[in-house]
Amino acid sequence: MTEPLRKVDLNLLLVFDTLWVERSVSVAARKIGLSQSAVSLALNRLRSLLDDNLFVWNGRTMQPTGRCEEISPRIHAIINDVRETILGNSFDPSKATREFTIASADYIHWALGGKIVQSIQRSAPNFTLYLTDAKPEMTEGHSALQHELFILPAGVFNTVGMSHQYLFTDRYVGIAAESNRLVREGMSRDDFLKMSQASFSTHAKYLRSHETMHLSEMDIYYKFSALTPHYLVLPFLAAESSSVVIMQERLARYFATFLPLRLFLPPIPYPDLAITLYWHPTFDKDAAHQWLRSTVKDVGDELGALPPRENRNPEVLQFID
Repeated sequence: MTEPLRKVDLNLLLVFDTLWVERSVSVAARKIGLSQSAVSLALNRLRSLLDDNLFVWNGRTMQPTGRCEEISPRIHAIINDVRETILGNSFDPSKATREFTIASADYIHWALGGKIVQSIQRSAPNFTLYLTDAKPEMTEGHSALQHELFILPAGVFNTVGMSHQYLFTDRYVGIAAESNRLVREGMSRDDFLKMSQASFSTHAKYLRSHETMHLSEMDIYYKFSALTPHYLVLPFLAAESSSVVIMQERLARYFATFLPLRLFLPPIPYPDLAITLYWHPTFDKDAAHQWLRSTVKDVGDELGALPPRENRNPEVLQFID
């Protein structure tokens, strides 16, 4: 009796797996190193082998069929097992070619991105990083597979079921222009809430950010003059207007070295940020992914400690050095 598996080419499974993750023939072809026509031909062979359309073009992406969704986790596991069996502990980042997407906020890309890229240039010159803005929907369902790593404050997105690793801690401070006399030492919470504020938000039409998620639970509402999806814009808005900004202390201290800004502790409690690395469990045993995670962790470990905070009255505003 002829062995049925003789009909199965492992490269077909690799094409299937990459299409499942990328939902694009052109992107899959580029990642695998094949022509688009070769990927299309492989897809036709897979359709014949499995007697199913597997992926159907819906006008925007290659939409998987029910049968495709059913078998894709097992095929992905097979590909990872083969990689681990063949490469084992012999993975050499200097010889590997991979592309990775890291989704986060520009603040994280500022804090970690440069040193991560430096490490890659030194040890994995054929790796390519795409640093993109993180959106809440990116960690939902299959979307989490389309971005290899997320660097987020713990609790900001739905990360249930995702693998994770703590990186570093940051804190929130307020910033205001040195010329902004509306901001006063000892300012009460009620007076502070009357001030105009500029804030980060992942969406233009409604407020969505880690630093404001808990405010509605406390029945606290700010008056917002501007929203932006870029933390690195906020110090300039504060420096050139009468708006105040609540932002990460590490970033605020950096900008205060060359912009006319004053830092303060607001009369409203804010939780610390536990900056955490997240990824889909599918990538747990991926050797290249493991290497990149280790690199990101090492860069996070290099960040210095923040200055200690003395005891203060949390009900009033207090300027800090």
